[in-house]
Amino acid sequence: MDQEEVLDDDELFLHNLNSTLFVKKDYDMKEFDYGWLDLIEDCLPYIDNIIRNPKRFIINEEEIVKVELARRVTVESVIHLTQHTNLIQEIDEDGEVKPSKILNINKEESMDTYENRFIHTLLNNLRLFFEVRVSNTSGSSYCLDKNLLKYEANTKVYGEDLKISIDVSDVTKNIQEHSGDRGEMTYAERIRKVKTQIDGFFGSELMQILSKLHFEPVHSPIKKTNVILKNPNFRKAEELWNFIQAFESKDKKEKEKREFFDKGILKNEYDQAFLMAFIANKNFINSSQATTETNIINQMIQRLVENLLDTDPDLTEDKIQEAFLKQIKIIKDRNENRSKRIYGVLEDRLEREEKSLNDVLNHLRKEA
Repeated sequence: MDQEEVLDDDELFLHNLNSTLFVKKDYDMKEFDYGWLDLIEDCLPYIDNIIRNPKRFIINEEEIVKVELARRVTVESVIHLTQHTNLIQEIDEDGEVKPSKILNINKEESMDTYENRFIHTLLNNLRLFFEVRVSNTSGSSYCLDKNLLKYEANTKVYGEDLKISIDVSDVTKNIQEHSGDRGEMTYAERIRKVKTQIDGFFGSELMQILSKLHFEPVHSPIKKTNVILKNPNFRKAEELWNFIQAFESKDKKEKEKREFFDKGILKNEYDQAFLMAFIANKNFINSSQATTETNIINQMIQRLVENLLDTDPDLTEDKIQEAFLKQIKIIKDRNENRSKRIYGVLEDRLEREEKSLNDVLNHLRKEA
């Protein structure tokens, strides 16, 4: 059969071709971002410094009490008595003043400062934020890509009925285990450590005392007090506050489920593959033409080039040659690497066998 007859057969094959390509796609991807965990870990040591050394101030509680009930007489008590002479009971001959009542000042420490209320509110917000993020990022990042294809075709060439059916199942599953990026700790271990630290803060003196006051939580914008502006611990706490307030999740979640009949390039590729299989089989069973490996390869390349030109009419000879040479190099390199691996395994096995044989010979020599 000459080249013209082959082309006629090809045209007849394609003219009578009926084919369908059914595609079913199932794509599910989740990729979690853990930048929020990095920032929390950076800020926790500064908050710990604040919790361990909370800001305090002195509250003076003034009350008028009987002299015998006064704990101590201060300068303020004497000044108050000079301004309120009605509290003087008598003045004796020696000029000693005996008051009936006197001003008593009780001094107490208090943690009820704006800065401490800010930290109390921040830690409550942090705990809620942390719990939500942990819940939303439970499990590992993964990508599951399922592609199920079913190609069915039939054609007729010179009274010969040709049929083909191909089922292709392509499943790609990639699970990204979060190993963590700080030392040897995994993300799960880091999360547990942060949770322990946050829970520990709520058992501190500062948090317990302020919780009993039931004050109104602090709201943005944060007041720029001297402490918040100048203290490095509070500056870091404010950074965490602003991060939580403005947080936007960078987690990626995608899902796609589709079923359709492809009528484009992919279906055309399967049609061409069917045709090339027909050409190969015809050469093997047709005794009127000498079947050679070169002949089959030439026909396959011819169909491949025609297919490429149908897809891209502007494709030049140089681009085709470049693509072929590139693929040839990739395949040669792959085969060479595979040969090296096989050679390495064989060489290692031979060395072990040789060592084992030498051990046996040495043992026999000793026995002799």
